[in-house]
Amino acid sequence: MVNCCGDTTFKDKEDRRGAFFSATQSICPKCRKTIQAKIIFVDNQVVLNKRCQQHGEFNALLSSDVNYWVKSLSYTKPGTIPKKFSTPVDKGCPDDCGLCADHEQHTCSPIIEISNKCDLECPICIVWNQNNYNMELSEFRHVIDGLIEREGSLELCLLSGGEPTLHPKFFELAEHARSRKEIKRVLVSSHGLKIGRSDEFARRFKEAGLYLSLQFDSLSDANYHAIRGENLLEAKMACLEKCDKYKIPTIFVPTIARGFNDNEVGKVVNFALSHDFVTSVTIQPAAYTGAGGTAFPQDPLKKLTQVDIHGLLESQTEWLKKEDFLPIPCSHPSCYTACYALGVEKDKFVPLTHFGDLAIYLDALTNRAILGAGMDDKAQQLIQDAIYNLWSAQSVTVDTEKVLGSLKSILKEYQVADNMGQEQLWKLQETKIKAIFVHSFMDENDFDISRIRKCCTHYALPDGRLMPGCAYNNVHRFKDKRLSMSNVQAPTRKELT
Repeated sequence: MVNCCGDTTFKDKEDRRGAFFSATQSICPKCRKTIQAKIIFVDNQVVLNKRCQQHGEFNALLSSDVNYWVKSLSYTKPGTIPKKFSTPVDKGCPDDCGLCADHEQHTCSPIIEISNKCDLECPICIVWNQNNYNMELSEFRHVIDGLIEREGSLELCLLSGGEPTLHPKFFELAEHARSRKEIKRVLVSSHGLKIGRSDEFARRFKEAGLYLSLQFDSLSDANYHAIRGENLLEAKMACLEKCDKYKIPTIFVPTIARGFNDNEVGKVVNFALSHDFVTSVTIQPAAYTGAGGTAFPQDPLKKLTQVDIHGLLESQTEWLKKEDFLPIPCSHPSCYTACYALGVEKDKFVPLTHFGDLAIYLDALTNRAILGAGMDDKAQQLIQDAIYNLWSAQSVTVDTEKVLGSLKSILKEYQVADNMGQEQLWKLQETKIKAIFVHSFMDENDFDISRIRKCCTHYALPDGRLMPGCAYNNVHRFKDKRLSMSNVQAPTRKELT
């Protein structure tokens, strides 16, 4: 007897190990050509399976929890069309990146790589720093003009590298970006060493109105040495002292690698939020691309995914749960998740999800490293409504009196918000509600073009193109004429031992 699936009473065929879910496209980890791929479910894991005609079959982990991953796909919304596209629709994704009209999202978080020079050689680095490029001021102004032309206004702009603070005209570039009224916040992605070494530099950093996006991976020198190549804990603490002295608004950005610092991600988050000047934490599961990442010890089927980070935070803190993290709908749900937490007393936070379903507020609370920046009146009202809803909640999991006291304090300050300037209002929101993000970058193993299409974190290039971050790092960086990489062969991954 044969049923509709071809099964017989005396079965003589083997079942495939994984259940097919959908088809997508990826790149070959060796030659980086675009190839067909499929997403399959194997032993409660989501796996990307692909085959290159020249180099064979490859598998990479997308999620360690099928149910979470499938549910996350419902957190999406239609993208926003930029004011102007930069490249035509021609060869298809990712070759047309720039953005073309087929791209599904505008630029929420632009990155300007002002230098590829760095004084560290991090074993986990995801880029290929050739130490041969500093962006000219005229070039930078052109990039800023292009961003504004394509977006109109921007909640934030991130200056990156290399190490951007090593640029000889760093403050000229940063202050030009700050001078443009269309840009609400200027962030600087830095290891923080220069701030820690120089009181004058830290003071000027604060006076320039900049936010520090601080690479802070660990509270252990052993882990810093493994991940960053040097014992950096003392230097990081020196940086934090300066940030505290000058009240530099700071975002902690820990890169977490399995088997190295994954046992202290909760400790790092708690430590970060114990500082008043810290506005948020953005956790980045390690992506194994770039000069360091391609050689860093790893297994594509054991890469830390979003849900792994959620689980680590639940097991390593006393106040966070996996369910407190929701995918941010403006990007692909596998790119960003967020937890917003209300400060109820010093060093005490309560995730807003503990008071009910906050999914309806995600449209207002998109992937903002700085809560409140660029929000319109409608978004501000949604936050205020959320606070009222929390206040009226009948069941909470912490000291009700303390929570209500905190909410009353916020509401009282909101009542005088009409008399505040926009800058003061942003500062109020940053001190009362903190954000914890999980931002997952892709490498050449788990590269999925469906995520590239919805990307909202883009490198802004001098030629006017806005390049999705993972497309640039995995495919297009090798073609960037500024970086003199024509003599650098697109690298192949070392075989695991």
